[in-house]
Amino acid sequence: MTEQHEIIFSFEKNLNNNIDTYSKLIELYHTLNALEQQKVILDLSNITFLSANLLALLGCCVDSTMTKRNHKIALRNLHPKIKAVMQKNGFNRYFTWDNLDDKYHNTMNYDIFESTTEHLVDFERYLLLNVFSRNNLPIMNSAYKNSIIDNFLEMFNNVIDHANSSYVYVCGQFFPKSMNLCFSIVDIGKTIAENVTSYLRTASMSIPSNTLKWAIIPGNSTKALEAPGGLGFSTLLDFLKHNNGSFILISDKEIYELRASKERFNTLTLPFPGTIVTITINLRDKQWYFFDKNNNDLIIF
Repeated sequence: MTEQHEIIFSFEKNLNNNIDTYSKLIELYHTLNALEQQKVILDLSNITFLSANLLALLGCCVDSTMTKRNHKIALRNLHPKIKAVMQKNGFNRYFTWDNLDDKYHNTMNYDIFESTTEHLVDFERYLLLNVFSRNNLPIMNSAYKNSIIDNFLEMFNNVIDHANSSYVYVCGQFFPKSMNLCFSIVDIGKTIAENVTSYLRTASMSIPSNTLKWAIIPGNSTKALEAPGGLGFSTLLDFLKHNNGSFILISDKEIYELRASKERFNTLTLPFPGTIVTITINLRDKQWYFFDKNNNDLIIF
């Protein structure tokens, strides 16, 4: 049996929803994936805050490499408040910690779904329980709400149809001070760039410098030409623009960000071998969102 060595992976600053943090967690994935049978210490000495939605990415990176590479992974100097969040949202499944009751309902469960059609209903149930049953969500009629839910289900379907991924990881949190509800959906599998590039080459179409620019256009799809659907972001992105929320999409080295109704495309140094989606809904939003039943136009009050 190979001797197990110990390495330390340190985080230098708080883990917020910014590109530096995503880059650091992607670096962790590459570090773990390049090693075999190690004892890995995640040193959190400098961390006093972790945006809980990022546990979807952390869990995905650790979970996907622990078994494959036969690692043992431990946390060092974990802040008590971060540990408490993990005990409330179910991330403590990796440890021997007791569960804590989330009496203020600020956490969203850390969950892992098998990426199969049979588990689509479980993912929908998760969304209904953790997002769309909240009484402080902006007011929207059932047609509009169902359209956004359909966008999320289309994302899950894309993992099934295109990513060749085994699992989908989800986690999130409500932040009372900012009144933001933030959650992430993560998978490891074929990237958007791989799928879009392959599709466009087959169709003898030009390949954009950033494939996410093509992927977020409503109606664009890497499915068979006669099949409907795209990446499923159109209603959701339109809502977040009006809502003053935010959206981050990362796949391979490509990034798409929507913040303060402004869109930005960028690149990472290290690629993520899958897709990360982070949605932040602004719950201070007092607008009402409706679809006109006759022509499906959006009406906002």
